[in-house]
Amino acid sequence: MIIDRCRDYEEFKEFFEKYPMNDNYFPPNFVINNPDLICGYNEITGKLERYCNPYQVDGDIYISGASIRGNLPENVTFIIKICNALNKDIYAETDIKTARIVLNRAGFKNLSNNLYVRYKNG
Repeated sequence: MIIDRCRDYEEFKEFFEKYPMNDNYFPPNFVINNPDLICGYNEITGKLERYCNPYQVDGDIYISGASIRGNLPENVTFIIKICNALNKDIYAETDIKTARIVLNRAGFKNLSNNLYVRYKNG
């Protein structure tokens, strides 16, 4: 997996339409124009396979994103690498079962209902 900034906004727009974030919290233009947007590309094909949208709420860093289906181990690695690079406590909100599995395997703890946190120092 190659982790990089968004390389091609047209490719990202198509990907976002096909694999939208299920929270409906962010419109596509916000995500596309987020300078902190992080994308994961296939090493062989170079195609976009996942993205992470970091954002702040009251000074805390949250992440959201989406991925193609069938990439659970790679998604866990992607999230761990992003959290390590951000080097802060990271929060996420989701009610989606597969997203919860990814977060749990990436070291996030469930704080309440749909709120998760991955602490910087474990």
